[in-house]
Amino acid sequence: MASLDYAIAQTLIAIGRPPIALAGADGWDKWCVEPALPAGLVNLGTAREINLEILQQLKPDLILSTPYLERLKPKLERIARVETLAVHATGSSPWPHLVEATRRLGDLLGARDEGEAFLARTDAALAGYRERVAPFRDRPVLPVFFQTARTAWVFGRNSLYNDGLVRLGLVNGWPRQPNAWGFSQVGLEALAEAREARLIAFEPVPADALALLRDSPIWRAVGFAEPGRTIRLAPTLAFGSLPVLTRFGRLLAEAADRA
Repeated sequence: MASLDYAIAQTLIAIGRPPIALAGADGWDKWCVEPALPAGLVNLGTAREINLEILQQLKPDLILSTPYLERLKPKLERIARVETLAVHATGSSPWPHLVEATRRLGDLLGARDEGEAFLARTDAALAGYRERVAPFRDRPVLPVFFQTARTAWVFGRNSLYNDGLVRLGLVNGWPRQPNAWGFSQVGLEALAEAREARLIAFEPVPADALALLRDSPIWRAVGFAEPGRTIRLAPTLAFGSLPVLTRFGRLLAEAADRA
């Protein structure tokens, strides 16, 4: 089968049914990292410009897509059966949609038991990390992805990160209602609305951003420059699947161990 989406591909690999091809495979190590892609997987080009010629040559028996690629569906259906899974941009917590998608993939691929085992592993891993992140319960947490040195996405209540925070026993410090994707796009001055929070900055952080932030009066005024108030975490895909949450939990637990 072929996957046109990172979140679907993460789940496929996690249940032991990796795709043979993936859109955007060359960006996997920058945005996802985990789980590792299988050797020999074919890159189908970007999600915006999927190489339909390569996809046709591979002759997959199933193409797994998302609602955001519906415009391509008539062309994809000339190549193979297409199944569409919606997990993000629902305006609600991604967690139940990801669980449902995992079970649906398990049923589609004859891997129901593997899907249930993966769900159980996810719950167990998050429960284990919950104790280790206890040192971070002294403050709310503010998950942030810096687009530039002056703008950022801050992830709120209906984000995948928030699902992770809830299961780790942590509180999201972002007071605004985010968009359907779970984030607010803001200027840095808006971070002052969460001045009591511990900021988590996801990599990749723009090269010039941290230098500018250190000199920012706003940054100093809200205390994010103080020791332990800002944590940088390795790339953790904001719009991925359940493996993102176990990676997020593990990275936070490791940061807590170092604190």
